[in-house]
Amino acid sequence: MKVLYLTEAGLWLLGLTLLAFMKPDGEHLFSFCPYSWFLESGCLGCGIGHGISYLLQGNFQASWQAHPLSAPALLLLLWRCWQLLRWQYLHFYSLTLDKHHG
Repeated sequence: MKVLYLTEAGLWLLGLTLLAFMKPDGEHLFSFCPYSWFLESGCLGCGIGHGISYLLQGNFQASWQAHPLSAPALLLLLWRCWQLLRWQYLHFYSLTLDKHHG
């Protein structure tokens, strides 16, 4: 189970790092959202990736325009990463103590 914590946290942090270096105002080539494949307006979450990217680059106005929930989503993802890494540390630390005292 401890590997899953580290893997999930690593994937979230990798995704956020990629968003930080993405050019959100560049050409939109592909979307993972199936709604955007069929609907021009997309879904309620469309634009949140661009919003997080703008936010990580310090462009708060563009982030808000891309999706108003970008900041709460970023905070939620960072909190999730912190939680996973904390669980990983506590689990590993408790196993290490058990081995030395057992």
